[in-house]
Amino acid sequence: MPPVYDPALDHALAGFTQADLVVLAGPSLIDSPLTAPAAHLLLPPVQDGDLTALLARTPSPATALMIDGYFGAGQAVSLTEIQEALSRGVRLYGCSSMGALRAVEARPWGMIGLGDIFADFLTGRRTADENVALLHDDEFRSLTAATVNVDLLCTLLTAEGIPAAHCREFGRRARRLYFGDRSYSALHQLARACFAGNSGLDLDALEFVLHQLAAPQRASWDAKRRDAERAIHDVALGLAPTTVPSGLIPVPEHVGAVLAEA
Repeated sequence: MPPVYDPALDHALAGFTQADLVVLAGPSLIDSPLTAPAAHLLLPPVQDGDLTALLARTPSPATALMIDGYFGAGQAVSLTEIQEALSRGVRLYGCSSMGALRAVEARPWGMIGLGDIFADFLTGRRTADENVALLHDDEFRSLTAATVNVDLLCTLLTAEGIPAAHCREFGRRARRLYFGDRSYSALHQLARACFAGNSGLDLDALEFVLHQLAAPQRASWDAKRRDAERAIHDVALGLAPTTVPSGLIPVPEHVGAVLAEA
């Protein structure tokens, strides 16, 4: 887990205004301990037109961290806006969700990607925006679980000694669900099917899985939140790269094709 309780981070965030840094986020930071010290820097998930509006401010932000964003035609932030922001001197970072997707595609123009999810899209380990998509309510609380989070949950379960075969089956069946149908109640049903009944496991395994699916425990397998918190930490404390690292591989063609549709 990132050092989100670092007193130096709280001090750094307190010294910023939105002329220095804005953070466009929603579900990835809900209930995060960083929402309080960074509250004055937070804006809603990015959508079409938001970067243009930021550029119209006087002064416009020196740095923007794009975490969450809306998907779909007419809603998703455009590459044109991103290019304009970069050409106007805004240092633009992306991670976790829409930020990670756009950071891969806009990397040739100088957008800087951060975190494991960005790296997975960059290297082609993940190729579909469905991996990070989810549904949320009006307060940005997630109603469904993103694929990246289910994958981290399966890793956690395996590390706790639950047989890998059962975890793989749970993950496989969860990934087959349409992202809008991958609710936490649906995951409860899958857990009962994969970790109880004729699974050969005792009830302790099922109880542990159901415990992890409960709302208070979801942060432990929230890959999007993990990347978001680390990104805020590194950007605020000056630990993030200030230019695109030259050693990163080019964007794979198949990834670019998928992202062009996002």
